Amino acid sequence: MRIVVVYYSNTGNTRRIAELLARELGAELAEVTCQRYLSWYGPLAMAWDIFTRHLPVVDVIAPARAEFDLVVIGGPVWSAHAAPPILSLASHWPETRKAFFVTCRGTSPSYPPEPAIAEMRQALAGGADVPSEIFREADVNSVRAAGLARAFADRIAAAAATSRDEPR
Repeated sequence: MRIVVVYYSNTGNTRRIAELLARELGAELAEVTCQRYLSWYGPLAMAWDIFTRHLPVVDVIAPARAEFDLVVIGGPVWSAHAAPPILSLASHWPETRKAFFVTCRGTSPSYPPEPAIAEMRQALAGGADVPSEIFREADVNSVRAAGLARAFADRIAAAAATSRDEPR
């Protein structure tokens, strides 16, 4: 089974989890970039996209012409929403099985991460119930990160094994 872990990371937290997941799943790694966020007005563009839900143009740095059986997509939570660059992936891999993860601070009751997972499910998987996980910053930056990534990778592998014969 060919698997790719696709991620957008602004601070490095999502990249860390993506790398751990890729290693556990024996998957390739693909980074999502957004040139608009790298410009001098990047922070303003990010804020605009967060609050207007504008989807920016993104590039996916992935193996050329790669066909995958499973795509694991991860990104940060911004103001209780999935980061706009992740939602911009809606037209990528439309028929491929998916799994999702988000990284967040996870300490504010006003901005819970669960809506971001629901948003990704709707935008990227047509509302399908797919394996998903929330990685909080305290865990990402601790010795628990590898174990949590391994547990999520096991759930992804189990879901993929039980759904192999089902239509996509």
